[in-house]
Amino acid sequence: MSEPSFIKSSERDGVMIVEFTEPTILSSHHIEKAEKELFALIEEKSPKRLVLDFSTIKMLSSKTISVLLKMREELQSAGGAQMAISGIEPGLYRVFKVTKLESIFNFYDDTDSAIAALKDS
Repeated sequence: MSEPSFIKSSERDGVMIVEFTEPTILSSHHIEKAEKELFALIEEKSPKRLVLDFSTIKMLSSKTISVLLKMREELQSAGGAQMAISGIEPGLYRVFKVTKLESIFNFYDDTDSAIAALKDS
């Protein structure tokens, strides 16, 4: 029996939206599964605009941030696709701020705001 997917994706207004099905991305297993699924999605769909909806995420690890950086780099090298993060908890956002990564990623309060911003750019 196969394990359930860690992400689910949809598309709206030409923007790929990725939601996470688990509230934490901490264990090696979850991180590897999320990474594999995210990169498979990028390879299969080649999105030009991508929103990662973090509204369900309550905890993540530094390895998760590393995956996000690799993902951003992959999107940039595959034609300059844009990526945004929406719905992130204030405590998790502080992790990006402390590590000075808040300037590398685009953050939005909700998915609708992220989609609107990506469509306008």
